[in-house]
Amino acid sequence: MRNGLNISGVSEIVHEIRENGAEAVIRFSTSTAVAGDRAEVTVGTAHHGTFRMARDFRLALTGAEAADPGLTPVEAAAAAIGACVLITHVHGYSARGISLTSLGVRVTATVPTDAAGRVADPSAGLRDLRYDITVDAEATEAALAQVTQFVTCFSPNHRAFLDAGDYDLSSVLVRPGGTATSRPVPVTAPAATAPAAGELTVVAELQWEYGTEAHVSTAVSPGIEARRAAPTLVVDQSKQMLGIDRGPNPQEMLLTAISAELALGLSALARERGLPLSRIEVDGGGRLDIRGMMNVDPAVPARFHEIRFVVRCEADLDDDPDDDKVAALVTECAANSTLLAVLRRANTADVRLRSPGAEILTLRSDAAQVSAFIEQIVRQQREQQAAAARAGGDPA
Repeated sequence: MRNGLNISGVSEIVHEIRENGAEAVIRFSTSTAVAGDRAEVTVGTAHHGTFRMARDFRLALTGAEAADPGLTPVEAAAAAIGACVLITHVHGYSARGISLTSLGVRVTATVPTDAAGRVADPSAGLRDLRYDITVDAEATEAALAQVTQFVTCFSPNHRAFLDAGDYDLSSVLVRPGGTATSRPVPVTAPAATAPAAGELTVVAELQWEYGTEAHVSTAVSPGIEARRAAPTLVVDQSKQMLGIDRGPNPQEMLLTAISAELALGLSALARERGLPLSRIEVDGGGRLDIRGMMNVDPAVPARFHEIRFVVRCEADLDDDPDDDKVAALVTECAANSTLLAVLRRANTADVRLRSPGAEILTLRSDAAQVSAFIEQIVRQQREQQAAAARAGGDPA
């Protein structure tokens, strides 16, 4: 055991997924329903290869404008990205024999707003993303810096943020009697909005507890922090992923954030347009192949991918044109989603690593930085393989 992780268990996982790639694939799911001004999210059963992972967590999210605001989708997204960065650091330290005393990650980002406090430019996604990482560990500064560089390449949620990607979205209208009509929702550019007059600052503070468990406090300013105490979340991996099932994992948190944003946004749009939707649900799902995350197979993406959402609406609508109205409303909602914009576009993050007594590393994480570091890793691996072959008498 190191840092609460079963190191031999990690070795067993690596051996198994090298032998059988199907066992490396994990599929996560969430289901979200609107209840008043809240989105109630249930984390569903995950499938890890041929095994089922029981996941039974519930979270309630609200919009920033709610009379009694709770956790907002953008806070949940910051928590999801930060938790993935923190847990990937724990794995990196443990694999290198580095023992941790403490580890903290502070994630900050901004969202532009108009004069009324609404999102002014959804296409901007989360701007000015920054990780401030503080570590106290028994290791050289060079070793700690290398782990952070590794994390920027192989943390699945960070790479989902960093890389330009896509998602699948569809809308389903359920009529009285259970008849359902499904429509694919195209990826469209956000509509023009009012000029930005200000911004919201989103903060997630994460503290490592043990193993893959992290405690998270979040806030949005200005305004919300004066009306509620910051919620505390627990994020953890499943037992199959060397955690102890104390809370949803980072990928489940990311699905939670985006699903809640879609559900709350659609509910608000339907009220504004007078469309009588009696129920709104969003099913979310995504795929993680841990061969990429663990650098077992360079051809496998490290990022959380194949992300999909199904928006299901129930309404007392009888004529065919209303199918188009609902599909158009979902399309507009998706186009105005800050978090879907994060998935669509390439992004950057500023990273700072420090120990209690020193600044260790600052870097701008983007596609170029990732590509250069991965090339360095591949080169080092080839050199090590060649040296091992020579030591064994192999002329190669």
